Amino acid sequence: MKIFISIAMALLIMFNIVACQSGPEPIAYGEDNCANCMMTISDPKYGAELVSDKEKVFKFDSIECLADYSTKVDVKTIKSMWVTDFESKGNFLNAHDAQFLRSDNLKSPMGLNLSAHKNHEKINSVKTEFGGDVLSWNELVNYVKSKWN
Repeated sequence: MKIFISIAMALLIMFNIVACQSGPEPIAYGEDNCANCMMTISDPKYGAELVSDKEKVFKFDSIECLADYSTKVDVKTIKSMWVTDFESKGNFLNAHDAQFLRSDNLKSPMGLNLSAHKNHEKINSVKTEFGGDVLSWNELVNYVKSKWN
């Protein structure tokens, strides 16, 4: 009986740890829809996610949709925001730690041509190849506002 109780307690603890994760979850490309524009999320170089303070995950087809959506909700309800690493499809970067590139030579799903990169070395390599402007998260949000509002 003690073994059963120990196993049950261990399972309960593991369930609580998994349930309380505040990070992103995998995007089902070709199936999940963008929470902002409702388009099907199809390009694994540009997906993004917002995790609410209630642990609800909102998925986006582009960085610009995440940025736009984040300006429409109470900032206190945002626990974390994640963007797909352009060089490592399927891997997420915290939006506040990522480096962003706006390049007309890298076509993002919603047309503002924004991509996310892990660090200065990575973004400079992509910028050398494709051109463009490096933006911080706040600059990116302001850019999206100026184009979509």
